[in-house]
Amino acid sequence: MIILTGVSGGIGLPLAKQASKIDKVIGIYNKNKPKIKIKNVTFLQCDISNEKQIAKLDKYINSKDKLVLISAAAVKFDNLLINQTMGDWKKMIDTNLGSNFLICKYLIKKMIFSKWGRIIFFSSTGAKRGDVGTSGYSASKTGLYGLSKVISKEYAQYNVTSNIFELGAFEAGMYKKLDKKEKMKIINKLPNKKLGTINEIALAIKFLIKSNFINGSIIKIDGGAD
Repeated sequence: MIILTGVSGGIGLPLAKQASKIDKVIGIYNKNKPKIKIKNVTFLQCDISNEKQIAKLDKYINSKDKLVLISAAAVKFDNLLINQTMGDWKKMIDTNLGSNFLICKYLIKKMIFSKWGRIIFFSSTGAKRGDVGTSGYSASKTGLYGLSKVISKEYAQYNVTSNIFELGAFEAGMYKKLDKKEKMKIINKLPNKKLGTINEIALAIKFLIKSNFINGSIIKIDGGAD
């Protein structure tokens, strides 16, 4: 079973369609339930930054299922550091980093029970670069590198792996909100002048599901841009 967070997002929803071809999917959303129905996908409301709600989600999941956690949930509030509000900073840390700690804390116990598990975190090439105006986003997303590395060492003995996808520019998500000029700037930086597709992420997920030895890694899916 695949647990996919951030299913109401620009990448999460099309990824749910692709993931449903791999296994049953529980698509986690916070406020905005997707309005479409996808075969093999069950949408479930849960604030993943709230431990009480995570505990309820944990009870919903069968301990006998082999679990794949795909963490696509994220928020981003751009601002120069001196103008960044504490509220926005806390929201990014809680959603992009803290929620991953919470959901892993509960789901890893089930993975240990079944002696199998796959954890895939999403970061971005922009977060790693530390682009101007992204102090909260970059801090929260790069924090996943340490979290994933520790998990990879603590639970490898139970055949549980933890890896990170470092995503570049895709035909989905935040890219669609940009104007034509900004879109062309991004495309021109790509060696093949083409954006990534959600199918590329799905192929990488299939690869990690099958592998027992790829663990604690950062896998770039950015078309060679960085």
